Amino acid sequence: MSILSEQSPARLLQIRGQLYDLLSHCIPADVILKNLTFALLKTMDQQIVGKILEAAAEYDHRLRLGNKDIFHLEAFVAKVMSIYKRFLMDLGMA
Repeated sequence: MSILSEQSPARLLQIRGQLYDLLSHCIPADVILKNLTFALLKTMDQQIVGKILEAAAEYDHRLRLGNKDIFHLEAFVAKVMSIYKRFLMDLGMA
């Protein structure tokens, strides 16, 4: 999963393009968020699963209130990258 392999602005831009492609093919943003969250949870360490679920719930709520789905999906990915990078730094791996 590219979100976990590298946490950088360039990777975020690449993922934004993939998200936009999914949205342009009429895949609902809530479905994208749900599937992305479940895929992430399968590979995440148990120590940060709660934080990822919290972020998913927050951005699901924002999706329902907002208009620009791409912004909320991209913000979710950025949040996950931040959580994961902090986790790696705490372990001394980054």
